[in-house]
Amino acid sequence: MPLLKKISASLKNFFLIFRFWRKKKAHRRLVQDFRFHDERLVQKVIGAKASLSLHKLGFVGKYLSPAENTIVRVFCGVIIICATALLLNIYLQNSHLVPQDGGVYTEGLIGSPRYINPLFAPGNDVDLDISGLIFSGFFKIGANGLEKDLAESYEISPDQLTYTIKLRENILWHDGEKLTADDVMFTFARIADSARITRLYYTFNGVVTEKIDDRTVRFRLPQPFAPFLENLALGILPEHIWKNVSTADMLLAEYNLKPIGSGPYKFKSLVKNKFGKVKTFNIERNEAYFVAIPHIEEISFKFHDSFEQAVEALNNKKVDGISYLPKEIRARIINNRNLNFHLLQVPQYTAVFFNIDKNPVLKDVAIRKILSHAVNKEKIVNEVLNAEAQIIDSCILPGSLGYNPETVKYPYNIAHAKTELDKAGWTLDNYEVTKKEEPTKPTDANPEVKETASPSSQSPEPATEAYAYPVRKFKTRYLEFNLTTVNQPETVKVAGELQKDWQQIGVKVNIVVIAPEKVQDVIKNRDYDALLIGQILGLDPDPYPFWHSSQRTYPGLNLTSFSNPDMDKLLEDARRISDEKQRAEKYQKFDKLLSESVPAIFLFNPTYTYPQSKKIKGFNIAKIITPANRLAQVSDWYIKTDRNWGK
Repeated sequence: MPLLKKISASLKNFFLIFRFWRKKKAHRRLVQDFRFHDERLVQKVIGAKASLSLHKLGFVGKYLSPAENTIVRVFCGVIIICATALLLNIYLQNSHLVPQDGGVYTEGLIGSPRYINPLFAPGNDVDLDISGLIFSGFFKIGANGLEKDLAESYEISPDQLTYTIKLRENILWHDGEKLTADDVMFTFARIADSARITRLYYTFNGVVTEKIDDRTVRFRLPQPFAPFLENLALGILPEHIWKNVSTADMLLAEYNLKPIGSGPYKFKSLVKNKFGKVKTFNIERNEAYFVAIPHIEEISFKFHDSFEQAVEALNNKKVDGISYLPKEIRARIINNRNLNFHLLQVPQYTAVFFNIDKNPVLKDVAIRKILSHAVNKEKIVNEVLNAEAQIIDSCILPGSLGYNPETVKYPYNIAHAKTELDKAGWTLDNYEVTKKEEPTKPTDANPEVKETASPSSQSPEPATEAYAYPVRKFKTRYLEFNLTTVNQPETVKVAGELQKDWQQIGVKVNIVVIAPEKVQDVIKNRDYDALLIGQILGLDPDPYPFWHSSQRTYPGLNLTSFSNPDMDKLLEDARRISDEKQRAEKYQKFDKLLSESVPAIFLFNPTYTYPQSKKIKGFNIAKIITPANRLAQVSDWYIKTDRNWGK
């Protein structure tokens, strides 16, 4: 009790002092300001209490000291800020962001467009990128696999030989004309008449197309083919545009660079440099698109000669993204915090394909097995690819139909490889070199090729005197071959690692680097001993196009010249079967035969790095089939946003 009394007394004294101080302050202000003397005198005489009003609140500051005025202002400011924050929080909690239409997205591509035409685009990634946005097919490859595009519905006969597809209603071409079954018939008629200018001729060879009505088309197959629907993701051409252009002249038509399609975007303009090369290609959204009209109003593609140039443009904010970012130049990106790095899974593998008909050394399966044992895949993946890839031992990737984790493997073992070469009679011999051999830089006269004949990772200084290094030799033949690859930073580095690996066992490897636009010519003529390149498998993991003996010559994609009748039979049977379990069994048997023969060394399954400005929202793809599929959901992308009330 005494303690409580003391506290009470202290508080009372405090308030008395405060009250006195307040009165003293008020008296001082009263003396200083005579304007309110009369009003206060009247109030004291009549005993009236001042009523509170907004008008009188304006005079409060006259009765407060500067310090008190500051305190009041701060206090009011805090109240306003807190109230605003509370209201903002309520708004944010009870509203959501929604995409707004508008904005321009600019992307850097490597190379330049040639044929923005679904019949010819497969030969060039740039053409595929743009063609996929301008043209529509019966189906498209979306975030969840194969999706209907032009197709409203489809039926497959029990024998899997007949596919009947019905078009959506009221589909318009970009020029306003109506898309009908006649356009479909025209497109496939041109494919059937273009054996010399498009590989699609072989894809649809033997397929009979029939018009049922203006919206319905029927396809009759000579034999069952399980992945057929995927082939119908092919873009359809407008008959009224192309009918007056002969098949032979299609490659020369201006519509290849000023296309008219039915896709989500339509051609707007292009810019060429003084040499006639396209440097900018602009497309705008199709307001009459038959599905979801895109949010982004315009997409501008800028073309670069190299990934280094594209990265520089990204750093300088001249582009908002680039089509692909090689791992070894990612460190050149400056504004990491302003970018999203989308790491996409791809059904693709990179391998060394041996052209066994060209180089006698590589015709020996024992040599191919020894070369396999000498490849350090783990080092390639970890050091060259920054661990952004998966080591593989088969053309059937993990997770794909028919994948067998117990497939035949050739683990890295340098000692074993050397022993096997010794047993086979390949002895070390000094390979005489009279001149330093080093990569020849591309020139204007020869822009596509550079070679290095030296297998040494430490190149000697230029000299006119001869020098020698150990290379395996059998009788009069050296263990030597050319390794060809495309001029991209990643693949060139991988080729260098392979060269060093094989040098350790006494193999002389000459690296030949070709420009990307020359790849098709090299493949067409099978002009290589060994080819380091990637192959994209497609949505359906059918190995037939890559390994059947009928595909050994152009436009087939069997890059090894290898054939095996038993493998052919397994591949033929598998593509006619719709039952996945039975198909998987066929693929596993095929894989065993392929692995035992080693026509190729399978290295890795890469990831695809797609850098893009964070201002682009709505990207939701985790897996792509081809690089162009990164743009498959472009209609969902947006730059501008607004808020709608409600959750």
